[in-house]
Amino acid sequence: MFACADEVPVGFLPADWVSATLQKTLSPQGRFAWVIPAGPVRITDTPDRIEAARRALGELQEAPALVPLDISFATTSRRTVQRLPAEPPVVDRGFPVPNRYDPPRVIMNGSGGFTVIPSQPRDFGTRSVGSGDAVIPPQTGYQTQQSEVRLTETTATGGVTRRFTASAVPGKAITIAVLPQADAAALRALAIKLGAVAEAEPAWPAAATELLIRPDLSRGTLVVNVTPQIVLAQGRRVPLPACAAAVMVARGAPSSTGLLPRTDPEFYRVFLGTPQAQDETITTLTVAARVQYIGSPPK
Repeated sequence: MFACADEVPVGFLPADWVSATLQKTLSPQGRFAWVIPAGPVRITDTPDRIEAARRALGELQEAPALVPLDISFATTSRRTVQRLPAEPPVVDRGFPVPNRYDPPRVIMNGSGGFTVIPSQPRDFGTRSVGSGDAVIPPQTGYQTQQSEVRLTETTATGGVTRRFTASAVPGKAITIAVLPQADAAALRALAIKLGAVAEAEPAWPAAATELLIRPDLSRGTLVVNVTPQIVLAQGRRVPLPACAAAVMVARGAPSSTGLLPRTDPEFYRVFLGTPQAQDETITTLTVAARVQYIGSPPK
């Protein structure tokens, strides 16, 4: 059977596990090489051996593993302002007009002829023949006669960063405490606004906040699911699914960044314990994760 080549993903498998498995699976003529240090392997062999190698690597990815996590939240205020363009210059529709003239001159030459120099205009001014056009300076990118046009500028200012570290088993959820004591009334109002509880929800005497973290590892793809939730008395928990996020972390990447949806300054103040932003605020969720396989490669 003729040989061919194909790239096979290896997920987060250790390099020595991949090498040992392929050496046992491929034919004596088979070859493999890493496409990039943290990427797939390129296998050259017969189609049936390549398919066998793909299955073997897939089975290896089901081995027991831990996922060390480093999760951080950075709040950023976005201040949006509007400004009027600079006072536009006025371009006149006019033409130059001389204010005085030098008189004509006659110059005689030696052969009996003469040269006439006509009257010469001097001291020019400008005479307008119509209304002027207001022109916005070119650096604004506009040309218009509407001087009330407003330009919008958005600037970002740094906020507070909260960082959490933990380890989890793929497919198993863990919780990370954020605020052991929080404003229960404000959290209840937040949960009602986000649809997590009904408006008839009784008052909460006490509350805390935490993150529900679940890393999912499937065929070499790692997705870290983050769900904020409120902890009440007797262990009752109120998840905030409207603010949940799923962040995919690639093999070899130091981290991956996403955004928490449906969040505002109130969320940062009462849930994360960061100062309330004065303007529209966004929270950047950064996840650094890796997969640490346990023990030796399966036989």
